[in-house]
Amino acid sequence: MMRWNYTCNNKNFINKLDALAEKRTTGQELQFNIPEIYNDYDFSLEPAKTFEELCKSHAQKIRNNYEKVHLWYSGGCDSHYILKIFLDNNIKIDQINLVRSGFSDADFEINDYAIPFIKKLGVTAKVHEPMLGYYENFYIKKDKMLGTANDYWHHFRLNNHFENLEHHDTQGVAHIFGKEKPTIKFVNSKWYMYLLDVEVTPQPHQINFFLEDPMVHSKQCHMLKNAIENEKNVTEYNRVTFYNENQDFWNKSIGRYNGHKFPLKNLTKVNTFNKKDDLAIKQSPAEFVKAWKIRNLHLIKKYGKESFNNGDPALGTVGVFSNFYCLSENATETVDKLFPDGFNA
Repeated sequence: MMRWNYTCNNKNFINKLDALAEKRTTGQELQFNIPEIYNDYDFSLEPAKTFEELCKSHAQKIRNNYEKVHLWYSGGCDSHYILKIFLDNNIKIDQINLVRSGFSDADFEINDYAIPFIKKLGVTAKVHEPMLGYYENFYIKKDKMLGTANDYWHHFRLNNHFENLEHHDTQGVAHIFGKEKPTIKFVNSKWYMYLLDVEVTPQPHQINFFLEDPMVHSKQCHMLKNAIENEKNVTEYNRVTFYNENQDFWNKSIGRYNGHKFPLKNLTKVNTFNKKDDLAIKQSPAEFVKAWKIRNLHLIKKYGKESFNNGDPALGTVGVFSNFYCLSENATETVDKLFPDGFNA
């Protein structure tokens, strides 16, 4: 199992809010630590095997090392690709987990695409969902409830509580999540790969399929780099992984799907956290929304506006960078070294 954590003031943390509290108290910088195996890997060498071959081997290794395999499936192209790797290669999945928010208007991705598709497979599936009573207990009564595993996002919907593996059986179980697409940056005429904690959202016992093996991640990075160099102008190099307008190009470049669009669903529908949150808020009792906003104000007071994007917990905590691993040569840099005047998109 890969290990991810934070360091602040020479102390290690798993929960980000605990690390942010230490940062605010001591004034020390927060460091996002990714597994040591990344530091020993040469990302400048593109793996010779195909992406599919690497993923097949990775899936089989997971199956061999665990008594049970559970896939957390959203209906998006990342978790869908993982599902296809297992199914196409007759690698057994014991259970598929799906998570709804409890507000039907915001759950269209799960309801319209994921659940109907899974029902056709005959694979054991379980839907996790906070009902209105859960929202009342958490926001109004301020009960602890399940809680979220990572506290990266503080949007209104509480679906992330039900992805908290502290409240699921983890003994001998591989809990696979479709994290995460590669993010690469062209700096000083060289390509670099990096990770952001808010994208990875690691927690104990979570297997982020595309990041568990650095060879799998490296292959994706080189596939993306090659596609950008072949099809984009230099002025567009750093736009691909930052702008939604390139989402389709990004996904096709890293092998998530081929052809014109992802076959399982209509990609033009709303699919961002904040817009889904807007849909849930419109459907929710007003008292829940008011209590959520008050809770976020308390988060700002406790951890500081600087801890959140645009000072708003609903937009997530400010991302913390890993090291930057060079794809052009065997080298590793820090964000401060590459961007002395501050990171720019």
